[in-house]
Amino acid sequence: MKISDYIRSQVFARRLSNDRPTLVIYDPARRYRSIALGMANATTRVLDAGLSVIEQREAAMSCLRELSTGKIQHLIIWTPAAVPASFEFLHLDPFGAIAVLGDTFPRLNGQDGDDYKALCRLAKPDHAPEIEKLFAEGEPSFELLDALDEGGTWPILKSLLGATSAKEILLCLLVPRPEHEAAFKANTAWVDEIREFLVRTLGHKLRTKGLTRASVADEVWRLVLFSEFVFDSQGTLPDTLSTVPVADVATKGLIYVLCDDLRKHQDFRAEYIKNAEAIEVSLALPERAVALTNLGDRDTFAFEERFYLIKCAESVIAGTLTEARKILETRTQSIWLSHESRLVEWTIIERALELIEASEQVGTPRFTSLESLVRAYAATLRDLDRRHRELEQALTDWHDEHERLDALVSTARKSYLKVAGLLQAEFLKHVTNDGWPAHGTGFLRNAEVFDREVNPVLEARQKVAYFLVDSLRYELAAELEKQLSSKHKVRLLTVCAQLPTYTEVGMASLMPDAVSALHLAHRDGKLVTTLGGAVATAPATRFAYLESKKGDLCQDIELDALIHQKKLKLAEKVRLLVVRTREIDSVAHESPRGVLQLIPDLMRQILRGISKVEAAGFQKVVIATDHGFILMHEQAAGNVTAYPPGEWLVKKSRCVLGTGSADGGSILFPREHVGIPGDFLHYAAPKGLVPYVREHLYYHEGMSLQECVLPCLSIDLVHQASKKSTISIQLSYKQGRTDKITSRRPVIDLSWPQSELALDDSEAEVTIEALDSKGGVAGWISSGPTVNLATQGVRIRSGQAVSISLKMDDNFAGSFTVRACDPTTQALLTDLKLKTDYYDA
Repeated sequence: MKISDYIRSQVFARRLSNDRPTLVIYDPARRYRSIALGMANATTRVLDAGLSVIEQREAAMSCLRELSTGKIQHLIIWTPAAVPASFEFLHLDPFGAIAVLGDTFPRLNGQDGDDYKALCRLAKPDHAPEIEKLFAEGEPSFELLDALDEGGTWPILKSLLGATSAKEILLCLLVPRPEHEAAFKANTAWVDEIREFLVRTLGHKLRTKGLTRASVADEVWRLVLFSEFVFDSQGTLPDTLSTVPVADVATKGLIYVLCDDLRKHQDFRAEYIKNAEAIEVSLALPERAVALTNLGDRDTFAFEERFYLIKCAESVIAGTLTEARKILETRTQSIWLSHESRLVEWTIIERALELIEASEQVGTPRFTSLESLVRAYAATLRDLDRRHRELEQALTDWHDEHERLDALVSTARKSYLKVAGLLQAEFLKHVTNDGWPAHGTGFLRNAEVFDREVNPVLEARQKVAYFLVDSLRYELAAELEKQLSSKHKVRLLTVCAQLPTYTEVGMASLMPDAVSALHLAHRDGKLVTTLGGAVATAPATRFAYLESKKGDLCQDIELDALIHQKKLKLAEKVRLLVVRTREIDSVAHESPRGVLQLIPDLMRQILRGISKVEAAGFQKVVIATDHGFILMHEQAAGNVTAYPPGEWLVKKSRCVLGTGSADGGSILFPREHVGIPGDFLHYAAPKGLVPYVREHLYYHEGMSLQECVLPCLSIDLVHQASKKSTISIQLSYKQGRTDKITSRRPVIDLSWPQSELALDDSEAEVTIEALDSKGGVAGWISSGPTVNLATQGVRIRSGQAVSISLKMDDNFAGSFTVRACDPTTQALLTDLKLKTDYYDA
């Protein structure tokens, strides 16, 4: 390719887009003027500021109006002025405002890669050493550089391999396809040419004596990978490595492009890993390079990933979050994350960093009223709890020991607890002043949900499914809203919980006329939850109350039974289907850490349940909950406070009801002040995010934003046709070279080819399942950077390939199928057949 063509198509044209429709080319040497002017066409306007700055600036303003109306798509301005020294100096430039709207050439702050020599090396990587020599003698013209391509360079290699460039020849040598291997064996004429080829393209004199394809490739693999490592680290090599051959520094661009292809291309990755690991061992790089403090940004050898894992963790601990984020962003696509535990460890770092960033963003919270605090929690502050949950979920997949990661997790937890504690103090202060529930436009009380959201649908003679989901915290409902909004019209309402926040009271408050019917009655020395005077402490008694109000219009079913029925069976008159689940609460009290693994299952079940009732002809779904929850890791859960003095009819882990007085660890309210109807005087709860009774991780029953600010999802089962899209997902394991997994933490590759149609936002979420031959669970998705830990779905963009880690069941061995499905409809997108071949079997 000619230099001018390369600059036009690969530099200037690529800096223009719909989002950045303008380009200002600063060219005091007047080297690129003809290239810029030649880009003018019907949709691209080019202005020459060398004619008159004043006139061309006026013309530029007219062109901006044409851009805004769609008359043209792009505006290029060529100017002989020098590029401003930095962004701050753009306001002094006549075309600075236009540069801000788009891009510049060269980039501001002297970004590497825009100088003439660098462009020449990128355009003609086959001739990097010759280009270096030409520039040593003076600045070469376009014509002189283009002449380097003349003369049919490497005719034998190009003809033998069907290659057109030095990079393609090197790829055929290093990772040959069968036809390339056969060509190397059938014709030895390439041997003499390969010597000169390596000297001229990489500045390397071949040392191997055998001169078979394999022997040459072994030497070139070591040369290419070690050269990338040296160029990238930019450090002084120890004496023990100083004699290892390195390519000419002028070939750095070719080395980088070649290594990128070897790592990114699925057909090359396995061979790259094998050779990189062998070279790392043969050169003893982890031991010999231990004194290097900068290993660059690239991804050559496995030991570099370990180095940067520690460096990233230490940056987070030290509070240098920008540096940590930079390291993390350069490592998320690392080829070395295919190792069993490494993906999980980097995920823990990312989750911890996100939690600390979210905590710092909240800062020291101050609110003028309870209403403003509840609105802020529902809008943004809920994300603090989401980040904390995601970290704790990621930790369930990690069972190794790592001193720096332990310290990192401790730092993140302390950061969260500090801010959560400040929010808790602010919350209790405003409840003391304003009472509970909060009052404000758009808020509902839990006791109003049925009457406001369910009953109007019944009165309109439509069919509504009423999902009563135990412990559906607000941030989890927000994740459901994201999933459902692509297919349905969804409203996420903010609801104030009915105190006290334990299940029998919360679920009773979701029944008809609960505002007047709910009462905590004093009977036989106990407080009993009642509706209309009748006991309502269990699902059966609450449904009996509902039947007394709605008769044969209603029917109830467990969520698990709903999703496993082939066809939903309902009586003819039924227009209200109550769908119940209390799995989170039940599992949490038996196996506190198990609740974190259960959350994604429950979220997927809810999505499947919605699809079921939609197929059965329901027009509406309302999802409500009884209470939220707080999560405290084991150490924090050890911080308890004593029950306050008093005669308490109810004593829960995070509240008491009866008659008593406040103390240093608890806050006490008259029951009327916090909206509890009942035969007792006082309600008390811990002031902090601590329990009265030590358990493990999961708590509710108290007074906090996490427990008391609840969601209600109102879903119209009408498809949003404009957002529907078909995607084609591909699954692979080790590039298809084997169907046997040798580890209980195999890494699967998931890809969405660029050629497929994308969703509006070019992103989709898919559910990944590992099932045995009978449909039972053989394994599940472990945490990872692209995993939505609320749903255990994998987020992927069009044209992207991501790695996901499976966590196989310890008791499973044999054949299994990895399936990728639509998360809401469960339609199969693709599957992959695998079998176990564990070393320890």
